[in-house]
Amino acid sequence: MAEFCKQCVEDVLGLPGDKNDFVDIQTEETTKAGLFSVVICEGCGFIQVDHTGRCVSTDCLRNHNKGPEETAPVLEPA
Repeated sequence: MAEFCKQCVEDVLGLPGDKNDFVDIQTEETTKAGLFSVVICEGCGFIQVDHTGRCVSTDCLRNHNKGPEETAPVLEPA
């Protein structure tokens, strides 16, 4: 079964993000302590998520936590 983080549920599936597969995978207290759960998201790959299921990884495949200036450029074929 495919599992998706909060952002991928919204972006890929077009559903409310609070219905993601990783919500409550840990407690709010662990998130506040800077601890995150390592999961595999079908859209992001290997990532870390907080207690809401939100991807907090800076190197996910969908660039959820990078600004446009940090996103790798798309190379056009020659």
